[in-house]
Amino acid sequence: MSAERVMALLPPMLAKVAALDPAAATDPAGAASVLAALREAFPEDGEAVAELGAALNAGVQDGTICNRGDENARFCRLAKATEATHGLSIDVVALKGAALEHTHPNGEVTLGFAATDQDGAARFDGHPPGWVFMPPGSRHVPTVEGGRMFLIYFLPDGAVTWHPESSPSA
Repeated sequence: MSAERVMALLPPMLAKVAALDPAAATDPAGAASVLAALREAFPEDGEAVAELGAALNAGVQDGTICNRGDENARFCRLAKATEATHGLSIDVVALKGAALEHTHPNGEVTLGFAATDQDGAARFDGHPPGWVFMPPGSRHVPTVEGGRMFLIYFLPDGAVTWHPESSPSA
């Protein structure tokens, strides 16, 4: 039930992310513009983001979201990139520590939430809970330090290239 609630809350955010064309934000000014527009439309301390965070938390708790993976990196795909999702795939990760290295051919937009009140100091790749933008071609090992975070991320065209050979466990 919670996964359906999350999907019901996402259409306005998906439309905004797609309209910003994250794949075209290839320089620092473009990246800053994407983040500013997202923060203006959906402030991290606003009602829409809080409602989404509560629904994600409920879904993780009831097992309808992040029902695969190991204890420190639980994940799931909520939707493939389709016309209904404005060409964005939607994935969620409950992360503590490092995950699998990957590249974002068309960029990635992430919205992060502290998993609990005790995880308020958690940082995703150095960023506090809130919006994060990774430009096209960026490559990283997603890492959460200082606690656990729930990360919902949107990939234009679902484009991602995994690098398991670079994984800490490889």
